[in-house]
Amino acid sequence: MPSIAVAAHELKAPLALIRQMSLLIEDGGLSPAEAQLMQRRLTLTAERSLALVQDLARTVNVQPTLFPLEPVNPLALLTQLAHQSRDMLRLYDRRVAWPRAGKKRLVVANPLLLGRIMMNFLDNAMRYSEAGAAIRVTVRQAGTMVRLGVRDFGPMMSLAEYRRLVDEMTTRKSVRTRPDSSGLGVYIAATFARAMGGRIGLIRHRDGLTFYVDVPLSEQMSLL
Repeated sequence: MPSIAVAAHELKAPLALIRQMSLLIEDGGLSPAEAQLMQRRLTLTAERSLALVQDLARTVNVQPTLFPLEPVNPLALLTQLAHQSRDMLRLYDRRVAWPRAGKKRLVVANPLLLGRIMMNFLDNAMRYSEAGAAIRVTVRQAGTMVRLGVRDFGPMMSLAEYRRLVDEMTTRKSVRTRPDSSGLGVYIAATFARAMGGRIGLIRHRDGLTFYVDVPLSEQMSLL
């Protein structure tokens, strides 16, 4: 379980941003259009912070009775996430290349937990992708598992730092995915993945990282 200091670090930045935007709106120096945009940004930032707190609370008791596993269509889940993340993408001025409809697969997962894993990865990618570069979301089968990945085009990571992250993820420790990040989102994603019999991982590229989650392939293909 992450320390209070880790959680505080992760929440400090959005809370400071919320305060700053609130003061700008209260000052009254913004045009109506600017004030409306600022209000929307404030709401989205608050929603993201609340979701992080809720995820952290879920990690304390990720029991099958509370988060039962069921056959989930990952492509349908990603379609829902594409709709949910539209406003956030506009806020960051980012675009996402979502997977096209292809071979249908079911995975054994909890839709809420799997969705939160992917949103954590997507949020991380939006923070660190270079301006104008697309974020790429992929789904592919890997043996008896299905891999859902989020590829960002952020700053290059040294091989030593990459190996340290892989080691810390393997030993189930909290990691710092980028400078100024506590790694709380990755801790949450790893906890949710283990609860579903899966695992998370990352792949280093010359121009960014791919964070992925592997979840078991369902045998109930007849449902499709």
